[in-house]
Amino acid sequence: MRVATLFGRTLRETPADIDYPPLRLMLRAGLARLSAGALVFLPVGTRALRRLETIVCEELTRIGAQEIHLPLFRPFAAPDCAQTHFLLAPSTLRCTDQSGRSLTFAPADATIIASLAAGAIASYRQLPTLLYHAHPVYCCDCRSSWLREGVALTVYTLNSSAADLEETGTRVNSAFDRVFTRLDIRILSAEGGHNEKSGDATHTCVALSEQGDTNLMICDSCGYTAVTEAARTALDSANAPSIPGDALDQPEAIATPDCATIADLARFCGVPESATAKAVFFDSPERGLIFAVIRGDRTINMKKLCVAAGVSTLTPARTEQIDAIGAVAGYASPVGLQNRAPDHVLIVADPSVTAGSPLIAGANRHGHHLRNVVYGRDWRADLIADIALARAGDPCVGCGAPLRQATGLAVGNAMRYGALDPGATFLDRDGTTCPIAIDSFSISLERLIVTVIEQHCDQSGIIWSPEAAPFDVHLIRLGKQDAARQAADALYDDLVAAGIAVLYDDRDETAGVKFNDADLIGLPLRLVIGDRFLSDGLVEIKHRATGVTTRTPRQELVAAVQRARIPLQG
Repeated sequence: MRVATLFGRTLRETPADIDYPPLRLMLRAGLARLSAGALVFLPVGTRALRRLETIVCEELTRIGAQEIHLPLFRPFAAPDCAQTHFLLAPSTLRCTDQSGRSLTFAPADATIIASLAAGAIASYRQLPTLLYHAHPVYCCDCRSSWLREGVALTVYTLNSSAADLEETGTRVNSAFDRVFTRLDIRILSAEGGHNEKSGDATHTCVALSEQGDTNLMICDSCGYTAVTEAARTALDSANAPSIPGDALDQPEAIATPDCATIADLARFCGVPESATAKAVFFDSPERGLIFAVIRGDRTINMKKLCVAAGVSTLTPARTEQIDAIGAVAGYASPVGLQNRAPDHVLIVADPSVTAGSPLIAGANRHGHHLRNVVYGRDWRADLIADIALARAGDPCVGCGAPLRQATGLAVGNAMRYGALDPGATFLDRDGTTCPIAIDSFSISLERLIVTVIEQHCDQSGIIWSPEAAPFDVHLIRLGKQDAARQAADALYDDLVAAGIAVLYDDRDETAGVKFNDADLIGLPLRLVIGDRFLSDGLVEIKHRATGVTTRTPRQELVAAVQRARIPLQG
């Protein structure tokens, strides 16, 4: 590819509102542009994406995965579809075609995979099977608008047993690990929470990044890593108040005027917020009113609460719902509720209020609270579950050491769907009909390329490894003599004929401009041929990663470039 006719040039300056270093480099190096907030890849960036896709496909093929192609849209109301949870999810995009048919662009294609399995798999001998495909994705809740849309490669494993699930999961994870090794990037495996439908654990592949869009909790002692919204912690009694002398007393009503918030209540009573119980009401489509109780200094984790309660979404409860169970907003507690039958309200308690000291809780009476409220004696929950949002300093669930907060960029994830389609079954060795269980593993190409650039760059620009680079060499022609031009053109043709991908800077620019652009784009090898070559016949070779420069005779150059690539590609 010749730079003189290349669509998309390098930039001397980056737009002032871009504060993410990898994005600045991508824009300056001519890999991409921003259009209405969306990331558009130019030819050089597109080649980098294709090379990353090739690496992922090679590793998936190596473990026996087979590539398929799935439709972008599907009918919204598919008959006999067991996956209505995904079809009705708020993140599902819907549209209507010219004929008035309702279509959906869902975040997961597991429903089609289950349907395919129902028609193609009959016996345990056909399992496990691994399928994968490349497809567009859209993440509406991504903090960075330029990363919301992209392309992912998703692997689906079709399994007959728990042993199959573990074995295929290990194979896919090992393939992803080899991808990260080939790209020389550091990736952490983090707990990602639970599938709201199946309840199974999910995992996220994250690259640490100071300006990433994923909050993490990390234990430096044992290595436990989790997305903050999924992080589990050991019960922390260190921040709970000590048991007062009147701990065995019955709840005592106290007047607390204008104390409808935890902060006001703690200030009025002269106690820390950890000495109070916080009551929060939610509405849900599956369970109706949900009453969550947590220690006053903690924050409710909505995703954890959804999984614990077995609901898909949560919205603030309506005043009439709260009034119907005899609670008073701002002064509510589960103590003495008039109508607390499970069909009216589901009470979910965090362990922070079920163990430890007595707390100050609402009295279900405006302007009043109760002192000395003890779980088990004064009230009980329908469900006890960890629903607290983890925070820095919380004890690690694995070893008890304090957690620290970090940020990262999620590049992949794993999710277990289980049995999706009642028709997707097989006959086991005994002739018994059993459901096919499905797992999925995804990896984002755009996020991979951002991670590669962030972890491999310097003040001059990107430092591509031979595996990830959009081109193998950056050929620079210096001098304006026709002989130099002809020599550079001939070298370009010879390199291309030898199967070497070349970015050829054939512009009539100064050496300084061309060298700066070569460092900015960052291809592994830089070749320079100019007027000096006409006298000594030597071509300069510079390694971008090390800065080492050598000079090689023209007749030996192609072989020298090929030798330089082999050990680096390893």
